Amino acid sequence: MILGCVVLAACAKAGPATQNPLDYLQVGVDPRQEAEAIIADLRRHGFVLGHRIDESSYVAFDARSGGDSTVRVVTSRGVALSLESPDARWPERLWVELAMDPRPDFERDGQRDVVVAMRERDRTCLAWAAMSRDGFASEVFRPKAEWGAFPCVLEIDPSGRRLVLEVAVPDAREARVRLPIKASGRDWVLDDSASAAPQWEQAMEQRRQALERAEIRGDVRDADRIRAELAWLARLRVDPEPVLEPADDGEEAR
Repeated sequence: MILGCVVLAACAKAGPATQNPLDYLQVGVDPRQEAEAIIADLRRHGFVLGHRIDESSYVAFDARSGGDSTVRVVTSRGVALSLESPDARWPERLWVELAMDPRPDFERDGQRDVVVAMRERDRTCLAWAAMSRDGFASEVFRPKAEWGAFPCVLEIDPSGRRLVLEVAVPDAREARVRLPIKASGRDWVLDDSASAAPQWEQAMEQRRQALERAEIRGDVRDADRIRAELAWLARLRVDPEPVLEPADDGEEAR
């Protein structure tokens, strides 16, 4: 028995070392392999690949098939961002695709962001997302409700610190204005800097001239729209953060 134990002990020492199963564990997926698999599946369903972006921690691409379009961003966590058209939640959206320029780096982490162009009937809006190194997508810019309704980012400065936002004037049919916006730390505010002053002045002056022409030709509807736009621009510029006050009729604040 003693000899047998010695032999077994010797065999145990001579065998290979036991490997920790955790050494083989890999969390997540390879973004490039996963993207290729998704692209292959889309092609089988008739989609044609459009633009593609390969960054260190993600792959982004767009594809189209007839009136259908999609944008996908794949990270180590799988599909981190997916936009499609048509989409019942956004009936005004006609198609989506990657915007190849500009592609700022808002987080200053050396990895450029994803910008998606979303075409509507009379304008193209930009959706802007930063991709973290650990595979998450986060919205870079979120407009404030007090700036106006139906917001649409029209332009993003390559520096990633300024943009142009179009909004609808509340309770004014077809009235829209464009606002200069700038980053302030982690927040976004109306741009009241000296460099943005010409934009405000030009927007106001163009509407004053347009109002005069509308009044001369007797176009009441157009004149009302322009007055609403002038009033909204003046209100936002004087009071960058309009205070929502309770209504006199006892209803909730407007």
